[in-house]
Amino acid sequence: MLTASELKTFLQLHNLRLTKRLGQHHLVDPRLVQRLMDRLRLSSSDTVVEIGAGLGALTEPLAQHAGRVIAVDVDQTICALLRERLAQQSNVMVVCGDILEFPWNAYEGSVVVGAIPYHITSPILVSLCDSRRAIREVWLILQEEVADRLTAKPGTKAYGRLSVLGQYCWDIDKVMAVPRRAFFPQPDVNSACLHLRPHPRPPAAVVEESLMFEVVKAAFAHRRKTLANCLSAHEPKLTSRPQAEALLREVGLPVAVRGEQLSLAQFAALANALSRR
Repeated sequence: MLTASELKTFLQLHNLRLTKRLGQHHLVDPRLVQRLMDRLRLSSSDTVVEIGAGLGALTEPLAQHAGRVIAVDVDQTICALLRERLAQQSNVMVVCGDILEFPWNAYEGSVVVGAIPYHITSPILVSLCDSRRAIREVWLILQEEVADRLTAKPGTKAYGRLSVLGQYCWDIDKVMAVPRRAFFPQPDVNSACLHLRPHPRPPAAVVEESLMFEVVKAAFAHRRKTLANCLSAHEPKLTSRPQAEALLREVGLPVAVRGEQLSLAQFAALANALSRR
């Protein structure tokens, strides 16, 4: 991988400027990358899909351990340079495109790895939740605040939509802290590495997943409002205010409850009651 000074020289040589708009912060800490590779334990039978490959800080070591690496990046110039840098790596395919449109079912059983762009972290996580049945496991480096949200408990400040969706879809472990100095250019915040494994069976029984996801989305759209207000104001329309209050009473919740107070099991019960109606 390129060190910080090598990366600066490479960028100057190609008259390339990284842009915050695309979240282009490249890993430059070889010890941290090696720690991650040790945890991954890849083999020649594994296919890895890398999100936000950049100039190959993770792509190169991944190619040394996995049978195939699909390196995805949205920046055409970066993709061209990555193909040039890794021309000798026959097991790497560089895909220039939007990861939110990636055909996950074509790579069923893949391992997903990436230091994901901060500005589209939430959409990427939602997309991975939707496609989790095609994915074996996920290793993500993402900003520390989002890592805290994914693992947050009900009633805490960090608890929100991503907490419920993430914990419904995945078994989540914090692997290691990733300081901002591990990147060039340095971001404004620290990061963390998470390991996500899809639940063989969801931890809460849900009749209609898509409906529960809409209920959760509505619940956190306006954190200061009661859940009954959020449900009745949501578009597409979920229920009226009187019906929302009746649903809350049906599942044993006070009508003045807020979404941030509900556990995953309570969200599931609420969505199931709404589905029956």
